[in-house]
Parts: sequence; C-alpha cells; structure tokens
Amino acid sequence: MIYISVIVVAMFLIDLFNGLFNSAFEFWYFTLSIIGCTLSVIAIDAVFATIVRWLLPKKWFNKDKNFSAGKKESLFYEKVGIKKWKEKVLELGVFANFRKNKIAEPGNNEYIERYIVEAHYGIVVHICCVIFGFGVIGIFYKLALVVALPVALVNMFLNLLPIMVLRYNLPKLKTLYKLNERREKKLKNLSE
Repeated sequence: MIYISVIVVAMFLIDLFNGLFNSAFEFWYFTLSIIGCTLSVIAIDAVFATIVRWLLPKKWFNKDKNFSAGKKESLFYEKVGIKKWKEKVLELGVFANFRKNKIAEPGNNEYIERYIVEAHYGIVVHICCVIFGFGVIGIFYKLALVVALPVALVNMFLNLLPIMVLRYNLPKLKTLYKLNERREKKLKNLSE
C-alpha cells in the first residue's frame, strides 16, 4: 500500500510541477504522459524481472554466491533505520512462488537455501530495474527531463529499498544456514 501511495503522490507532484512551471504542453498532456511513463517503467521492470528470474542460469544465484551486505553496509542500513521500515517494503516473491517476508521454516536448510537463492534473484532483479528503468527516458524523450527522469528516479528509489533489505538480511540467513548445518552434523554424529 505504501508503494502505491508513493507512486500516486510522486505522479501528482510531477504533474503539479509541470502544470505550474512548464507551459510547453497542455496540462492534460503532462497528466497522460506521466501515467504512460509510469506504466512503461512498471512494464520495463516486469520484463527484466522475468528475464532475470526465468532466463538467466541458476548457477549464478546459488547459495554460495555472495550478494550479502558487508559490516559497514549493514551499519549504514541500520543508521538509516532499516529495522523500522524493512517490513513495509513491497515483497513480490509471490511471482516466484516463494514469499520472503518472514522465515517460515528456520530449522529447515532446504528452505533456508531456497530463501537465500530467491534473495539473490531479488537483488539482481531490482538492480536491473534500477538500471533499465531509466529506459523510459528514451521512450518519452520529448519529456525526458520533466516527466521521464522524475518517474525513473522514483522507480530507482522504490527498487533500492528491497535491494537494501535483501542484502541486509542475507548475512543472517547464511549464518542460520551454517548453524543448521552444524546442528545436523552433531545429530548425525550422535546417532552413529
């Protein structure tokens, strides 16, 4: 819900700014262009999310790859209050049949491994959305600075948030995976 609110408010502000300070086109032209540009950036995001999730090699995203935030990056995220707002970030794991809004099976390493892999996919998806979302500038080149760039910047912001959350959560997931692994080895040794 917050994402929709941010998008709607941003669209309104871009439209208001153009209505007040830009007389190059009619007000309705800006309104329709902002709607079209917003829908275009959503479509671009969907295309690249599909490409990353379903067409790139799975080995690029396995649990042993390192997409995690380092200690300094994690401290930065904590300074910007990630613990307070990370639950409010839109989670679209439903499209890959795996929700990442909570750890449902903390003792199951198959589940934790899938969680890590899906987080890796999510990070790359959102990075592609940040980069290729600026493609709307080429589509709406007549309004590049006054419509397309602001829409692309809002898209960038809304995609950076999940990148931050996923990268912040990964070290904890990998630690949990190792703890589960050690526990399983101890249980195996005890049963022998």
